[in-house]
Amino acid sequence: MNLKLELRYAVLMSMLMLLWLSLEFLVGLHDTYIQFHPYITMFSLVIPVVCSRMVLRDKKEDLNGKISFQQGLRTGLTVTVMAAFFAIPVQLIFHFLINPDFFDSMRAYAVNRAMLLNMDVAKAKADAISYFNLTSYILMSFFGTLVFGSIIAALMAWRMKTHK
Repeated sequence: MNLKLELRYAVLMSMLMLLWLSLEFLVGLHDTYIQFHPYITMFSLVIPVVCSRMVLRDKKEDLNGKISFQQGLRTGLTVTVMAAFFAIPVQLIFHFLINPDFFDSMRAYAVNRAMLLNMDVAKAKADAISYFNLTSYILMSFFGTLVFGSIIAALMAWRMKTHK
């Protein structure tokens, strides 16, 4: 089974996610404009949608212009699983080489926000420590890629299937 196409798109998706994280950092969403980070980061879901469409378009071309739902789903899920594994080094590269202060900034923001809103600061700090850490982010990116990637793969396979 030749997986060159799927591998190419899994790598592309992973590189684009690293680029997205880096751009978030460069424009200040991890410190100066941190309050907007949770909202802006949702737009990164465009990356797997576009990559899924592109890989299925190319797979359809490889199959002489015809692709079944099953073929599309298999292709999309293969890319998803590969991208989930590539999400791990993406997180490591980003948090060790590009923005090593990410977790400290996010924790500090969570504590400051709790103080401003008269919330339990000790609880906010404990919650931030358990949420904003490398292990948590690796697990979230791995499983998030699997879940959202599978949903996107199924939707795209349904949309791009060829009718007989």
